Amino acid sequence: MKKIDVVIPVYHPDEKFDRLVRKLCMQSKLPSSLILMITYDGEAKTLAAIWERAKKAMQGTKGANTVAIRIFGVKRAEFSHGGTRNQGIAYSDAQYVLCMTQDAVPADCFLLERLLLIFSRYPRVSSAYARQLAGSGAPAIVSLTQEYNYPAREQVKNRYTYDKFGIKNLFCSDVCCMYDREIFLSLGGFLENVNFNEDMIFARKAIDAGYQVVYAASAKVEHWHDYTLVQQFRRNFDLAVSQAEHPEVFSGLSSTKEGGRMVRRVLAQLQKKGKWGEMVRYVLLSGAKYLGYRLGLCWRILPVSFVKKCSLSPEYFTKRG
Repeated sequence: MKKIDVVIPVYHPDEKFDRLVRKLCMQSKLPSSLILMITYDGEAKTLAAIWERAKKAMQGTKGANTVAIRIFGVKRAEFSHGGTRNQGIAYSDAQYVLCMTQDAVPADCFLLERLLLIFSRYPRVSSAYARQLAGSGAPAIVSLTQEYNYPAREQVKNRYTYDKFGIKNLFCSDVCCMYDREIFLSLGGFLENVNFNEDMIFARKAIDAGYQVVYAASAKVEHWHDYTLVQQFRRNFDLAVSQAEHPEVFSGLSSTKEGGRMVRRVLAQLQKKGKWGEMVRYVLLSGAKYLGYRLGLCWRILPVSFVKKCSLSPEYFTKRG
């Protein structure tokens, strides 16, 4: 039987984390264990509290007595998107590891089953990531953006599909992505000290090695954010920093071209729906995205104090002196 472990970085969890744990323990294909990488600020009791919270969320599910909860502490100063996930995967001995974020909730009971199916359907699959759906309360901007980034049709990406997908050939989201653990380890895992895009950087490594990355549209999670202008600016600043730091991955692949295509599509849909106020807000959000992205590309020539204010993770730049 194919074994799956789920690795979840956890920091100040809310009710979405409770729903995530509960839904994972109701899957048609149950995980063997939930490996919770808990970031804490010095209070060791935080780990025990989150363990208790997870056990409570599992109560009454079919996985309550079979899915193990394994917790590991990560000091906040030592957290990194790549390194912390590498640690979690190192604690697993499963054939497949599913990386998730604490705010992604399975949309049904078939998430793990449908992701696992991808690995038998296609040859040489390194990873398969799920479709992200906006919730019923999401604004039109969010829903349309999600529909653009996560269409209903499955996509298989490899070294021969760059002309078709452009930079999206590398798109792969650790919000919900299953990895073949043996392939993952053979390729060296995630880069340790990255502030953003550890999933896309690994996708490039896997594709260059002759593997496939598959978007599994039938595997679904609910996950969305309604970012403010400042949050969107900072998010795109960090995205651009990761691209500037890794030209070996992103050189020759234009994010602005793909972003422009999405903006035109979303604006057209908003106009069709008569969402005039949303159109104005989307133009402002797109401007914040573009400004953040352009500044992020040239972050090295900016004052460190300014860079920290632009980033969602200022401590990342503290580590860089």
